[in-house]
Amino acid sequence: MKLSTSLLSAAAVGMAAFGGINAQQTQAACSSIYTRPELLSLSSSQWALIQAVLSAMQRDGWFQWFAAVHNINFSKIHGNSQFFPFHRRFVYEWESVGKQYNSAFVQPYWDEMRDYRVPASSVVLTPGWVGGNGVSPNWCVQNGNQAGWTMAYPNPHCFQRNYGNNGNIGAWYSPEYINSMIQRDTTMANFRPDIEYSLHGVVHINIGGDMYQGYSPNDWIFMLHHANLDRLWWQWQMNGNLWTMDGPNYDGTNISLNTAMPQFGDPISSVMQLGYGNMCYQYSSNPLTRRDLDSSTTQKLISTLPKSVLSTWFPQTAKLPETLNNQVVPQAQSAGQYIPYPTKITQEWIEMHYAKPEQVARVENDAIDFVNAMRNAGYKS
Repeated sequence: MKLSTSLLSAAAVGMAAFGGINAQQTQAACSSIYTRPELLSLSSSQWALIQAVLSAMQRDGWFQWFAAVHNINFSKIHGNSQFFPFHRRFVYEWESVGKQYNSAFVQPYWDEMRDYRVPASSVVLTPGWVGGNGVSPNWCVQNGNQAGWTMAYPNPHCFQRNYGNNGNIGAWYSPEYINSMIQRDTTMANFRPDIEYSLHGVVHINIGGDMYQGYSPNDWIFMLHHANLDRLWWQWQMNGNLWTMDGPNYDGTNISLNTAMPQFGDPISSVMQLGYGNMCYQYSSNPLTRRDLDSSTTQKLISTLPKSVLSTWFPQTAKLPETLNNQVVPQAQSAGQYIPYPTKITQEWIEMHYAKPEQVARVENDAIDFVNAMRNAGYKS
């Protein structure tokens, strides 16, 4: 098997959303753009199409192939700034293979922040969708779209999930906190560990089973998850960081737009801008234009948080005209629930991902400080 080539031709026309090709972009603009939807927005016919493609990909060994590629390159694509560009290309290649089976195939994303309070109760993790936890003692998954599958890599075994915390998955990361990081971070050296050691980590760990391992692409949740992380990276890019690429490469050297991605060999610059080259897609929540917090959440932040708290955790929201012109004294909310403290990642996972303990501690302490600040201000979501 080999990686597929681009399934969409590129044209030289500029995209109105960007006002033409910018100075960093040397690739042609896409002639057409397809949209990756949120999983639960799919119609029954769209979901049936995806399930048929996934079954065919399993039959023909593509789950095995992508699991092996991810596992072989594991140390090069985690714990350094290759994390986002590699996985963007990786999910794109997966999607391209799917399109060979049915040209209408598109890889959805799972908006995990929607389900962050009680992840195990998510509709996504029910039999009609991707299925739930495995069954003891072998943790084989018996429902959902991969029910009863035998995975070939690294050796034949039943498809497994083993939820964290003895099946009682703790809270993940709130949409408010993820947006706070998007607003505060200005370097990849900060944004990458902030996401990798927060939302990225807790989902892998708490789904468990195959998802816990270096061969996590055995579980289709991997693709849903990394499409979502790619969506968050794009949001951050559209927040003034379109061409921001800094921090360490896997070999300890400084990374740049010209650095080659493991496995693929192409420069990181080739995947930086959606709508150009082979990256001919957008997200349903984020067309190829800037998008901030939805208006209802923005207004809730403005009406609840003191300006000092708003400036610390949501510096861009603090600069909005409606914030600057707000003369109403912020008030604690009576409705809703306080944001829970997120689950921490495990020491085993930290070591497996070549993470620096001090970076992990920084991310976890920042999340705790955020929750404390929101609670002290009376913010509820």
